[in-house]
Amino acid sequence: MKFIKSFFKIVRNWYFNRTVSNYYGTNFKKNVLISYITLPFYKNYVSHTNSFEALTAAKIFNELGYNVDILFYKNKINDLKKYDVIYGFGDVFEQVVKKNLNPTLIYYGTGMHVCHQNMKTLERMHDVHQKKDVWLPKSMRYVRESWSYQTTIAHAIIALGNEVCEKSYRKHTDISKIYSLRAPYFHTIKNNLIYERKESSKNKFLWFGSSGLIHKGLDLCLEYFKLNKTVELHICGNILSEPDFVKVYYEELYRTKNIFTYGFIDINSEKFKEILLTCSFIIFPSCSEGGSPSVVTCVGNGGLIPIVTKETSFSTGYEIIIDNYSLKGIEDAIHSVTSLNFEKIKALQEYNQQFVLKNNSQDKYLKDMRMIINNIIEPTMDGCANVSNL
Repeated sequence: MKFIKSFFKIVRNWYFNRTVSNYYGTNFKKNVLISYITLPFYKNYVSHTNSFEALTAAKIFNELGYNVDILFYKNKINDLKKYDVIYGFGDVFEQVVKKNLNPTLIYYGTGMHVCHQNMKTLERMHDVHQKKDVWLPKSMRYVRESWSYQTTIAHAIIALGNEVCEKSYRKHTDISKIYSLRAPYFHTIKNNLIYERKESSKNKFLWFGSSGLIHKGLDLCLEYFKLNKTVELHICGNILSEPDFVKVYYEELYRTKNIFTYGFIDINSEKFKEILLTCSFIIFPSCSEGGSPSVVTCVGNGGLIPIVTKETSFSTGYEIIIDNYSLKGIEDAIHSVTSLNFEKIKALQEYNQQFVLKNNSQDKYLKDMRMIINNIIEPTMDGCANVSNL
């Protein structure tokens, strides 16, 4: 049975990671290669915003008169000479150098610079080791393929997130054209939950994230909420995919009365809506993100007040900042909101949600990305190097 599952996974990956040739069937004079993910060009899904991001890039280049090919970012391609533009990330950037080619290269950074990310995620793993005397490398977000070529030779970088993410690239590269772009999200809940939410939600906090549980600070949240029974932590994410983490934190995850672990939650489900109504805050002490689509999703759909580190590269002007990756950092941030009355909480929820609705919608992402790509491939056009606040 295990062999059959492994074989099926190999076949599935091969099928969905195939190169997509001339997606729109056009006959333009110019060609672009998008090196990213290929799955959304074969199958519709909304489990991650990268599907929308990939399709948006293809749409824009098609509108600009390019024949669009899409390559899975870990794959290589033989004929690179035909491409006027290469967009995305992955091994293809190194291929360009080795073949001595000179297309316009646009790096799409879906997180902070890998030098920042790797250093911080290793530090966080070390923090847990100091407390638990166990190494949990599968709960990091360590990038082994650093792909230094792509952040060195690119003509321009598009950094997903706010100015914090952008600055991480400026610190590690001399590339002058670096654009920040706020992360989009899927708006699945149409009614306003803020005024449906009961006052009992004011002491309830949501952690909503994907893999890399230490990287994303779930360990810190578990540590704090285990010690503080007057507040509740609700956890959504594929926790069981990191069994070593679960083994170490089993007591907190499943045997602590004020901590509720749900597992993966579909954002189109009634359960997602129910959890958003239960909580007033989303807490996310991550050490490195690209705009934090998971946070954006909860703020945009539910109006939750974000309690985040600066390194989430998400900001509204009304967020609560976690100053450092420590129990004290979590404690200070939570204490700053637990004293608020419910009317003030609802006002902050409204401010945060309205900001996200205006600045993180898919329409806004499309508009800003179109402007950025135009600025890069048409140097004569006037434009600014940061459209996050347009």
